[in-house]
Amino acid sequence: MTRQSILIKNVRPFANGSWQKEQNIYLESENAAEIDGNGLLALPALFAIGVDFQEPAKDDVYSFADGFEAMRRGGFYGCLYESKANPIDDLHQLTSFKLICEKSNLDISLLASFSKANEHKSISEMLELANGGAAGFGDSGVFPENLRFLRMVFEYGKATGKTFYFHSLEPYLCSAGVVNEGFYSDTMGFKGIPEQAETIAVYRILEFSEWFGVPVHLREISCKKSLDLISKARERGVKVSCDVGIYHLLFDDSSLLNLSSEYRFNSPLRTAKDKDALWSGLLDGTVQSISCNHFPVRKQDKQTTFEDACPGSVSLEIALSALWQITAEKTSGHPERLLKWLGAGNLNPEKPANLILFDPNLEWKVEESAFAGSVCNSPLLGKTLKGKIVGTYLGNIVRTPIPPIFRI
Repeated sequence: MTRQSILIKNVRPFANGSWQKEQNIYLESENAAEIDGNGLLALPALFAIGVDFQEPAKDDVYSFADGFEAMRRGGFYGCLYESKANPIDDLHQLTSFKLICEKSNLDISLLASFSKANEHKSISEMLELANGGAAGFGDSGVFPENLRFLRMVFEYGKATGKTFYFHSLEPYLCSAGVVNEGFYSDTMGFKGIPEQAETIAVYRILEFSEWFGVPVHLREISCKKSLDLISKARERGVKVSCDVGIYHLLFDDSSLLNLSSEYRFNSPLRTAKDKDALWSGLLDGTVQSISCNHFPVRKQDKQTTFEDACPGSVSLEIALSALWQITAEKTSGHPERLLKWLGAGNLNPEKPANLILFDPNLEWKVEESAFAGSVCNSPLLGKTLKGKIVGTYLGNIVRTPIPPIFRI
């Protein structure tokens, strides 16, 4: 198919760290069209962390095709992908995943597992995986119970030169807990997960990171005390970064009063003070990024009792919309700061590689049709958001959730 130019008229780009004047942008794509932006924002595309499609081991839940479509709808040109259902623990697995991802025309970085079959009993061939193109190593969302094994991971992992990613929740302290330990767990009679389950795991990781000189990234941090530990470790020279989950910025444990299992996550929603601390961490640089924590769950695994429900949610399609308005409030009118936290690249208006067309004033209701595939497990389902993606240009493919924006 012959590639043709596309003209996007009257858009306001965010490029080189600032808002540009309203202008026209030319693209090249396999789809020919003229688009009247009519004052829309032209934003750089995003890069997601915390992504797991649960495929191919659970392709009855979600497929790679569903996940790639979710990324395109949400304006993500790439992601850091880790598989819990089918861990990347040898070169064969890594090669298989790379071949699948290459077909997406998106930038997919693969996180390998540092243990065989995610069992935390034997170490994977980390050097081979690093040399084969693994972006880093992770625990697939389950923190190792055996401290001796964890120490070996750092000891052998140092030779790879890669960053190690941890979901910091100590399993024994979590036990059968399903929500944050505190007022609301007592009120509803749920077994709680104390903040020490996170802070003790964070402390252990930071100790090993400092001793062996291995850079670490702590995922889905949920409480203020963990941020304090991270900040102090960074002052000592520890190479540590961290992220917070999208829904931990939107909700606290008071949301649990409606008993909806959509509010059950791997890291529990903490207190309102903790939620405020997460925002403060983003604003002062203690927290580097926002994780999408995109983890599809079947309806039947959510539509059950809160205790029995599978934790997790999807968010790629709605992340930008969900956070745009609240970021504007938290930053006194600078919602563009969200772009950095969601991994946005730099937009070159003269020759863009990827971009998002965004209407910050459009109010819309989140319905099942907004999500790719048949999975839509999100606490925002049915809620009204302000700000919506109305078109994307990712990997030479133009997509427009709102067809009238096109004039073919």
